[in-house]
Amino acid sequence: MTIEQYIRQLESSFLPDKAAGKRAVLQYVFTGRETGVCHAVIEGGAIHAASGRHPAPTVTVEADIDLWTRIVRYDVDGLLAYQEGLIRVTGDVEALIESDTWFRHD
Repeated sequence: MTIEQYIRQLESSFLPDKAAGKRAVLQYVFTGRETGVCHAVIEGGAIHAASGRHPAPTVTVEADIDLWTRIVRYDVDGLLAYQEGLIRVTGDVEALIESDTWFRHD
């Protein structure tokens, strides 16, 4: 998966009803095969995802893009990857955990 594909996946898998009343800025810093940064602003039951850094992310995930793809697909346990230091999370970890329910995983 590329960063652009991940941005499109965030937008296409977003479940507005699950995120109603929520506000968060999820930022992703990718390393590995493809490097770069993207973010998703969730507010008012809507999402806007884009490449680049956000000035005030709620939470930032730093991960190898291929590992993150496997986590998103539930092929790798995200909590274990975090505990093993394979991904780094700064900011509101609870917001990241809750955000999992805001997206379809199929």
